[in-house]
Amino acid sequence: MRGVSKALSLIALLLLSMLSSGCMALSMQREIIESWRDPPVQIDKEVTAGWSETFDTGATLDSVIYENETEILFDETVSELTINFRVQFPYSSTIEDFIGNDTNELRYVEAKLWEPGTKAAGGDPFWEVRATQDYPLERFEWRTDFIEGAWILEVEARGYGVTAPVEQLSFHDHFDLFATITKPCVRFPQSHELGECTFLSDLDD
Repeated sequence: MRGVSKALSLIALLLLSMLSSGCMALSMQREIIESWRDPPVQIDKEVTAGWSETFDTGATLDSVIYENETEILFDETVSELTINFRVQFPYSSTIEDFIGNDTNELRYVEAKLWEPGTKAAGGDPFWEVRATQDYPLERFEWRTDFIEGAWILEVEARGYGVTAPVEQLSFHDHFDLFATITKPCVRFPQSHELGECTFLSDLDD
């Protein structure tokens, strides 16, 4: 039905073009073409930052350290924050039974999320967790009025990764840490490819 309507409008446009001239004809044509455009659509889009790290110590007997941090920009349109966190330390519980809490310094993952200015001021992190044994995938969620600015996601970890001649003796410590914010995004069907959109906060600038 929409195709028939467009065809009739096109015929009307051609007739108007032949009967009219100058700016009036261009104005009529522009109005008809604009009426064919689909309206903008607002959707929620996620922005994710973080890391997935698998340790490999090679031939050394020492655990290796991994440190990283990144900024996540929060504006007034951010409606949700989620953090996904998981740690895999093979045989960690068995090892601790033999050598005690020493493994807390040799194998661990410590993750923190800081609100703007809090870390430099010596305050407490918005969120933090420390794992020294297997930590099943957990999802943390917040829906609130977030402080605007650059938040800092950071991680410090130590782990082992051993590839042995016998596969059953091989093991690699691993962690996943991802923070995701959700923001409104506007899709203009005539100018955006499928899946593309412009954040509402960028349109306000």
